Amino acid sequence: MKDLKTIRGMPDLYAEEMNRISFVEDVCTEIFRSFNFQEFRTPILENKSLFERSAGDTSDIVQKEVYEFEDRKGDLLCLRPEGTAGIVRALVTNGLDNDEIKKYFYIGPMFRYERPQKGRKRQFYQAGAELIGDPSSNADIEVIQVANLILEKLNVKAELQINYIGCADTLEKYREYLRNFLKDFKDTVDEKLYFRLQRNPIRALDSKDENIKKILKDVKKIKEFFNKEQKEKFQDIQKKLLDAGVDFIINENLVRGLDYYTGTVFEYISSELGAQNAILGGGRYDNLIENLGGKKLPATGFALGIDRLSEIINEPKQSGGIFIGSLDAESKSFAQKIAYQLRKNSSNLKIETYLGNANLSKQMKKADSQSFKFVMIVGQEEQKSLKFKLKDLELNKSFELSEKELLEYFSG
Repeated sequence: MKDLKTIRGMPDLYAEEMNRISFVEDVCTEIFRSFNFQEFRTPILENKSLFERSAGDTSDIVQKEVYEFEDRKGDLLCLRPEGTAGIVRALVTNGLDNDEIKKYFYIGPMFRYERPQKGRKRQFYQAGAELIGDPSSNADIEVIQVANLILEKLNVKAELQINYIGCADTLEKYREYLRNFLKDFKDTVDEKLYFRLQRNPIRALDSKDENIKKILKDVKKIKEFFNKEQKEKFQDIQKKLLDAGVDFIINENLVRGLDYYTGTVFEYISSELGAQNAILGGGRYDNLIENLGGKKLPATGFALGIDRLSEIINEPKQSGGIFIGSLDAESKSFAQKIAYQLRKNSSNLKIETYLGNANLSKQMKKADSQSFKFVMIVGQEEQKSLKFKLKDLELNKSFELSEKELLEYFSG
């Protein structure tokens, strides 16, 4: 049937691709929890106004990329394009915006209507961390350490780029300077683009447009608008990163694509994904909670692209476990009984009880192809004696265990 197909940019996930995505998610969860971040889940549907107020109504996300629709009551809703705004909305609506320092993480699907390409899909998966309530640079260092350890555990080579964009007042002064600077180039820029740049000219700094890059080659950097305290804060962040053993470079054009960022911003860049080379990004958003109706609380965090990372990691080898084959129909039931006892003893043990009709040789090959460490074949003899022959496929060694010894061997 013609309508039985996937929506463009929203692929089905299975086999090796799903294994890699699950592996990335598991690593993220492990590292988040090691820093005592608690999981938070928000709905995939939000009011569109949430993202207009957070990401900015001139951002590419709101202008071009949200999946929006009216519900039956006429409310304008959208599928969430990113995770931070939803977390902040949840803090405010659930009365969690108190002064206590909070650490949350999330993992789940996001949606953006854009041209699918390598490293970019319309339904994609993100993991993110949010550290709320600490205004010090220690919070920035912690979330960067979290990001660094995730990439190290995944064996992903990426370059950390950082910048500092000051407070809201500094950003507004710099925007006004950029607006005046860009006026001299009005006739050389597309009219729609020029209008958007006038509304939020900071977006021009990391533009991929070669004409914009040329225009801005002599523009002042935002650091020239810093006061003494801001200069010292950026120096402090750099020193703490070096002390922590985290390598980085300073990218003075890095501003991130969302309006809520202030202070420290950062990205991890990989050379393995072509044009879509940012695999992780984040920074401070000290005004967002207050802007969305909550208390004035400092916050910092990041999000990473699970799909993007899954495309550049080596597929994890999922070896281990037991493949239990059978010689006849009656043995299949017996194999299931033994497997059930083993699973109750050790819930983390991977066990396959073969249900097909292949001969012994093919069952052994199947076990090897699926990277099982042990193979155990049961038949009439094993049912009578309750003694089982196991083969360690990694060491190519065989040994025999009684039923009690088998349960003890794979306990825990």
